[in-house]
Amino acid sequence: MIPVKSEYKQTKLYFDEPTHKYTDNCGNSYISATTIIHSYVPKFDSNYWAKYKAKEENTSIKDIKNQWDKIRDKACDMGNVYHNSFEEGIRQNSKFFNAIKYLNKQESKQMVTVADLDVVDSHTKLLDVDAFIDHTENKGSHAPESSSLKYPEIYKVFKFYTERDYKIYSEIGAFLPKYLVSGTIDILPIREDGFVILDWKTNRTGLRFQAGYYKKDKSVRPVQETDEWVHKPEDVLLPPFGGLPNCNGTTYSLQLNLYAKMVHLITGLPCKGLALCHIEVPFILNQYGRPQRFKDGFHIDESKTETAKWYKISRLEPEIDTMLNIRYQTVNGSQKQQMNLFV
Repeated sequence: MIPVKSEYKQTKLYFDEPTHKYTDNCGNSYISATTIIHSYVPKFDSNYWAKYKAKEENTSIKDIKNQWDKIRDKACDMGNVYHNSFEEGIRQNSKFFNAIKYLNKQESKQMVTVADLDVVDSHTKLLDVDAFIDHTENKGSHAPESSSLKYPEIYKVFKFYTERDYKIYSEIGAFLPKYLVSGTIDILPIREDGFVILDWKTNRTGLRFQAGYYKKDKSVRPVQETDEWVHKPEDVLLPPFGGLPNCNGTTYSLQLNLYAKMVHLITGLPCKGLALCHIEVPFILNQYGRPQRFKDGFHIDESKTETAKWYKISRLEPEIDTMLNIRYQTVNGSQKQQMNLFV
């Protein structure tokens, strides 16, 4: 059985999808892991850059912002498609849907969290990887041949952990009432002696663990990215994390490390590793091998299929401890607690 510390058992976490807000049964409001991490990312001056891009491309600021909105919305939709497919496949093929009935959830907005695993885990089976493959590939009642699989790298990792008796949970909540911080873990392989935090992303630019940008070819319209990388070592996160580069690899690494801290504090189990899978969408490429920008954004090359690549994520425990200590100074004394009449 997965251990859960008693101080987390009375707290029930709720998530409101339209507002993306987390609360608990004591009336506390939580900051999400993503929000607290991005509070240390230098703010993007959209008005300045829209004006700059409009001049660069001889168009209006409104058109530039509309382009950005379309690209953002399309990326979100694409990410949701992948997340929802994988999540449903894991939940169905580990019998997770059947297991959560033992929680006697009172409201549909109540999340299944890591603090519920002492109840849920005994009713959850190991992931049926073949059934998961079939669900994800959409190819009928039997898993297709390995040579034709879309995501062999994902299946390989799931099989690795399942063969070692890790049960795999998807989209499971985690929270720290002391700090009023919460979040939703994409993939949590866990067993009685430890756990792993996995995540997946689908962003167009790929994963970068160095601050910088690709130089632009301004001789064409729309302006295109070249394959020449410009490193910006001075571009870092806000204090006290000025030693970390301002790039998506850093923010994702902090996110996974914060999730690991949550699971460790709730269960007492050690984290055995962190990894992030980037699902690379096959965009139509320009002459430099970068995604080609069209007037209406970026287009997918329908003749190709997406690929998955795993990245091992470094541990950032001192940074997470610092982040939580700062958060505690902000919320200390404001946390509402469940009254216990039997002490």
